[in-house]
Amino acid sequence: MFSTARAVLTISLLSLPGAALAQAGPSEAQIIAGAPTAKINVGAKKLAGQMVATLRVGEDGRVRDVAVTENTAESGFEASLVKVMQSTRFRPAIDANGQPVESSVDVKVELRPSTGALPKPVAAKSDPQLTEKEKARIRMMKCSDFVWEWKIIEDEADGKAATEFMPRIAIAMYAAMRTEAGEYVDAKVWKASSKALEESAERCGETPNAPFWDGVFKTVFDEAVPK
Repeated sequence: MFSTARAVLTISLLSLPGAALAQAGPSEAQIIAGAPTAKINVGAKKLAGQMVATLRVGEDGRVRDVAVTENTAESGFEASLVKVMQSTRFRPAIDANGQPVESSVDVKVELRPSTGALPKPVAAKSDPQLTEKEKARIRMMKCSDFVWEWKIIEDEADGKAATEFMPRIAIAMYAAMRTEAGEYVDAKVWKASSKALEESAERCGETPNAPFWDGVFKTVFDEAVPK
């Protein structure tokens, strides 16, 4: 049975230069790990087991339906865990034409003492090629793609946008490029990353049709971590 989340995310296209343009895709919906989720009421119940569910995610990144497929936690946790699933935030899926689309995603929430009352949802099925696919997508991005995606992540990630999947992979790519050139500046790159990402978003907002990776991102990070 499906349980429906009612909240709707509104993103102003006017605030996102190039947001009406197609985005770099295809790409499956990505969980925004830093977004807050619902708490569970632990009480005297044992924190053990997990819930797995198929989530229907709208083109706005909000969960529309939750279909539970597995629950090995105490039955008393089920309603709370469904609320956790409903409150999960996503960067929506992008189709082959570059349009944000509704999609289905398998997600799990594990219960253990280390999660406490705030267990975090994660993808139930890992894609071993996901990082390489993301690297390829980042290289194809225009500035408008980055601004659109960065805005969604930044609005939801509770101050942790730089650690989300897309920006984290972009930073790792840049650090690896410097290492391959014989410059061991990983620590400096990660330290500068938050401000450099903000600067990248600002410059991309001014040049929405510019290539993101080769045109703006690498230049900004070169300036933030000079040779």
